[in-house]
Amino acid sequence: MDGTYIYIQKSSNYSFQRETYSLHKFSNLLKPFLIVSCDGYIVDVCGPYAATDSDATILLKMIYDEQSSFHWFFSPGDIFILDRGFRDALPDLARFEYSAHIPETKDRGADQLTTEQANKSRMVTLCRWVVEVINGRLKRDFKLFRQDYFNRALNHMFHDFKIAASLINAFHEPIRDSVHANAFVDIINDRMNRPNHLADFVDRNVMNRQRATFQSITGDQHFFDDFPNLSEDDLTLLALGTYQVKLARSYYAQHLRQGLYNIEVYREQQISRLSEYIEEQDVYLLRVRIQSRHVRSRIYYSYIVIDRQRDAREAIAHYCCSCLSGRRTIGCCAHVMCVVWYLGWARNQTEEIRLTAADLSVIIEHDH
Repeated sequence: MDGTYIYIQKSSNYSFQRETYSLHKFSNLLKPFLIVSCDGYIVDVCGPYAATDSDATILLKMIYDEQSSFHWFFSPGDIFILDRGFRDALPDLARFEYSAHIPETKDRGADQLTTEQANKSRMVTLCRWVVEVINGRLKRDFKLFRQDYFNRALNHMFHDFKIAASLINAFHEPIRDSVHANAFVDIINDRMNRPNHLADFVDRNVMNRQRATFQSITGDQHFFDDFPNLSEDDLTLLALGTYQVKLARSYYAQHLRQGLYNIEVYREQQISRLSEYIEEQDVYLLRVRIQSRHVRSRIYYSYIVIDRQRDAREAIAHYCCSCLSGRRTIGCCAHVMCVVWYLGWARNQTEEIRLTAADLSVIIEHDH
């Protein structure tokens, strides 16, 4: 389940204007609400709802509306994959014996999700992306919903939206499991309860503040000749999907535009301290500082342990990052993937890697 936005014009009807103005988007909009099955089939389109209604509020209206077909269609024990916006509706879903899963929220005062929380969140997002794809198709395939709707046409806006949903159901191919689906399940079962010992080592030794114990090395030096060569399938299996792999290219481009791709390696005379936390012996530890794509002043520290005795994906023995979900052991964050993508795949390609949206870098005038 998820709500999407249809942007509309301002209105001289002040009551309508208040209900349709979103303080989150700073614009006027209405919210159609989608219920989508696991293969992308649109089960129902509800609404439209006011911009001031949260996802949880909308779901509660559907649950307690006597005219709604919600309880007729769904049965106790049915599973709902939701985002954090539905958090306040979870007790009501449980009251009707529905099972709901949402990404975890970090504990009060914490900077990161715990390993258990991050792993649970990854399992939710691994299933939830389907509804985001369907929302994207509605905007991609129907120009009408990408632009501001004229207020004069709002009387039939929702009918238009339901017709568009019906056309998607009729003519779009169902979303199928990845060819790696079985491998994903095996990885999840193997790593779901695995603690992140590298993250514990980083925290207890305050590694983010240490400089003397690391030596700076650029990514094109021969030191990394023994870094494992990875295939695109290896990258997908490491991340449990392609989303982080796509982001890695943009992170790489950002850092390359700002200079050399700088990587730090933990000094050999200090590596014995790491053996107290991990089983592997013939290893080296890398650290990379990754600029946040959202906040200019925020830098994330990504750590990767490479096992020289293993090959390909198995050589990536441990990893962690200082970002919100950086402690997870199911998949990896985009910051870790940026390093692995470059050293294990992009650096070994015969053709030059094109920077993403490179032509946009010259649009804005900067001081020289």
